[in-house]
Amino acid sequence: LVFADTSWRDVSWHQRIRAAGRLAPAQPGDDVVALVNPRGPPTVVGEPGPVERAAEHVRAGLRRAVSGLPADARGLLPGLVIGDTSRTPPDLTQAMLATGLTHLSAVSGSNVAVIITAVMLLCRGVGTLTVPRRLRPWVAGLALVGFVVLARPEPSVLRAGVMGAIGLLGLSASRRRAGVPALAGAVVVLLCADPWLARSYGFALSTLATLGLLLFARSWGAGIGRVLPERLSSWGPAIAIPIAAQVMCGPVVVLLQGSVTVIGVVANLAAAPLVAPATVLGVTVALVALVAPPVAAVLAWVAALPTLGIAWVARGCAAVPWGQLPWPDGAPGALLLAALSLALLLTGRWWAAQLHRRPLAVAAAGVLLAALVWPTPQLAWPPPGWRFVACDVGQGDGLVLATPHGHAVVVDSGTEPAVMDACLDRLQVEVVDAVVLTHFHADHAGGLPGVLEDRRVGVVYVTPVAEPAAMAEAVHREAAADGVPVHELRAGAELRWGPVTADVLWPEERLDEGSVPNNASIVLAVDTHGLRLLLTGDIEREAGARVREALASDPAYRGLAGGFDVLKVSHHGSSNRDPGLVALTGADLAVISVGEDNDYGHPAVSTLRMLRGDGMTVVRTDRSGDVAVLGGHGHVRVATRE
Repeated sequence: LVFADTSWRDVSWHQRIRAAGRLAPAQPGDDVVALVNPRGPPTVVGEPGPVERAAEHVRAGLRRAVSGLPADARGLLPGLVIGDTSRTPPDLTQAMLATGLTHLSAVSGSNVAVIITAVMLLCRGVGTLTVPRRLRPWVAGLALVGFVVLARPEPSVLRAGVMGAIGLLGLSASRRRAGVPALAGAVVVLLCADPWLARSYGFALSTLATLGLLLFARSWGAGIGRVLPERLSSWGPAIAIPIAAQVMCGPVVVLLQGSVTVIGVVANLAAAPLVAPATVLGVTVALVALVAPPVAAVLAWVAALPTLGIAWVARGCAAVPWGQLPWPDGAPGALLLAALSLALLLTGRWWAAQLHRRPLAVAAAGVLLAALVWPTPQLAWPPPGWRFVACDVGQGDGLVLATPHGHAVVVDSGTEPAVMDACLDRLQVEVVDAVVLTHFHADHAGGLPGVLEDRRVGVVYVTPVAEPAAMAEAVHREAAADGVPVHELRAGAELRWGPVTADVLWPEERLDEGSVPNNASIVLAVDTHGLRLLLTGDIEREAGARVREALASDPAYRGLAGGFDVLKVSHHGSSNRDPGLVALTGADLAVISVGEDNDYGHPAVSTLRMLRGDGMTVVRTDRSGDVAVLGGHGHVRVATRE
């Protein structure tokens, strides 16, 4: 895993390169052998082969052809065709995650099935030209290989090809019994080829969705068709497929997002008719772009119509109230949903009969069950024994560490003074022993007047990098007006406030890569009553790599690596982070301070997936309000104020 800077941006797929850098060991259990921090740009020593160059030429042609489309189509269409999601708007990515449509925005088995089906239909006849029946599987297989090369044969794409082919096999009436053995065989082969797929959420979801299709799609489709009006009975299988996939994938989805998507079935049903034309037209645009780029640009607008329809479905369904139901996070929530799903599968017919005979009794049982599993907010605030609170300050950070009764240390102050003031009032904080402003962005330092309001403040600590200059000057001016001294913090400093101690891990120097203010954030390793927290400000991957190196190798920090209980995720869950640092913490709980419906796409889907993949329970202020952490080392508890 190479932590590269912008000089590596032009490295292309299958190039051979030479670079100098510092090697570091990966964490036990990682899917990489080593971590590399390069020194300078790479030198290209070998170009890709003709097949790779041809595939990249097609991909580039598609990107050029769609460059004039609206943002949603410009980002989503390459995702449907070649798995390139780099241009997808962050808010659309969030909407697709909330509605269970993320499998469409990257190459999946459904995309592969569409391609194979389209090729088989073409083989049946285009005008007077037909392909003999015995050759059609070979033509479809050739098209599948070409599509996999076009989308790049990474493990996820190979998995999609195998699962898509098996899905078609399962829908075939003549080979229905071969579906489950073929799926089992494919899983074994893929795991032998790449054992790390065993830890991939995508692999688990793809396998479970395909298994649901094989086991339930036909029988459920027939059952749904019988209860539909006669004219709509043929819709039964189309309705059953997303339901079967949702039931099988639900427990794993809970691990990713901590909620149950109720609207997902509706969203998939609404988007399903649009997937095939969008995918086929997108592939056509990519091929036409090879010979006639102007024609491809015009054809791209035709392909944009179903693609914009998919985006409209995602955004519309994501906005439906109660489209996502809160659910217990982590393994307990996944096991609970799996148990309920299994119970419903085994007793569904009995419940249906009881509903017909005793509707009131069944309704009462449903209400009782909902009352048992529905999360309830904390009635008393603050909870007794709180150690750390992430205030809900919107898109920003406002963190509070409890010292003696009525005292606290504030780390960042959000944007709005009144919001931070109100949070401290709720926590009954009368004296602020110290304020640590990790950096001078407004969403971390703008609320300082609210902290100073009617409270005694001991000192304000700031980063030595005074950027942006206007906010740095405002902080010094506000502190001086209240007679509060301002001191700079650098790596190596040690702080103590009663039972709370903090080691300053960063900044050690100014970094001009990435965002200078973000990478100048003060990083604190905090111990409060034995509870260990890592507060990371807004550091990005460059500073994160330096903090990771210090934790891993500096004798002064020996014992900290792998010993944290809580990670305050940097930069509101941005994708610009150092995954090695996150894994190195060993934390059980990840707290994300983030604003609801923010314009930045925070927290990033990849960050949430990484945190949960590292075994962390994720709690977010945009969903839970103020978040309080209680307990001690190895025994973390959470309370929220929604």
